Amino acid sequence: MGRDPKHDYKGRCIYHITLAKAPGCPDFCHISGTPDQPLVERSAIGLIIETHILNFPILHPSLQILQYIIMPDHIHFAIFAREYLPRALGSYIGMMKVKCGQCIRASFPAVRDVFTPDFHDRYLRPNHSLRTVIEYIRLNPARLLARRFNPDFFRKINNIPIDGKLWQAYGNLQLLQNPFKGPVVIHRRDSPALREAKYRRWRHLSENGGVLVSPFISADEKDVRRRCEETGGKVILLTNEPFGDRQKPSAHDFGLCTKGLLLILAPMRPLPPGRRTFLYLNHIAALLSSGPPAP
Repeated sequence: MGRDPKHDYKGRCIYHITLAKAPGCPDFCHISGTPDQPLVERSAIGLIIETHILNFPILHPSLQILQYIIMPDHIHFAIFAREYLPRALGSYIGMMKVKCGQCIRASFPAVRDVFTPDFHDRYLRPNHSLRTVIEYIRLNPARLLARRFNPDFFRKINNIPIDGKLWQAYGNLQLLQNPFKGPVVIHRRDSPALREAKYRRWRHLSENGGVLVSPFISADEKDVRRRCEETGGKVILLTNEPFGDRQKPSAHDFGLCTKGLLLILAPMRPLPPGRRTFLYLNHIAALLSSGPPAP
């Protein structure tokens, strides 16, 4: 995916990296067990990949792996560039991918590509919690098994406490646990330069596995959501009206929910339409973007 042009990828920083499996490559692992006790059995290919994840300090001594997980069709790792790098981080990830491919093809000649081109990156900003990122990576197998064991987990759930009120949710509740969320708010007074900076930040967040959070009220905010969805991005939509007992989202939103790309949050009691409510929903978007809601 496209890198953030405003970020120095040689600088001292912590990154959350995702590499996806190429379509023709065998699975990296097999996951069984239960959500409470997942069992990850790495394949021979997964074991080779693990070796090269742990070898990042050989590529450059200032690169430190903080956490990693090998999933059947992708890998996650948190990597810390402790000092300024002579090359951008992407160069070292490219080296790791090449070395993985060479070793895997030596044992499995039929495997042409191991990873898809490029990678997803999320770098930690001051408002991001490293602990949240570490837990997000570590609990990937548990979340996969939760989806297998509990298909209804991605349907309507009531009485979720957020900011002292009870809310209901419809869709992928796990989006609340994503450590990379950003509120989408556009003001009429925003200058063209500020809007462009916001669009660039939201685009990078969306393209790299983050979640956009907003009531998406204005036409410009709706356009941000549309662009996000066109590229397979994830959205948390805030509304002011609760769901009826048998009400489901529109066909468009329902389809996104079933794909795990959308979570709709609504208050258990309706909020009156108007500017005050819209400002409150923007406040909730900012609150959720600073971390998952307290249990």
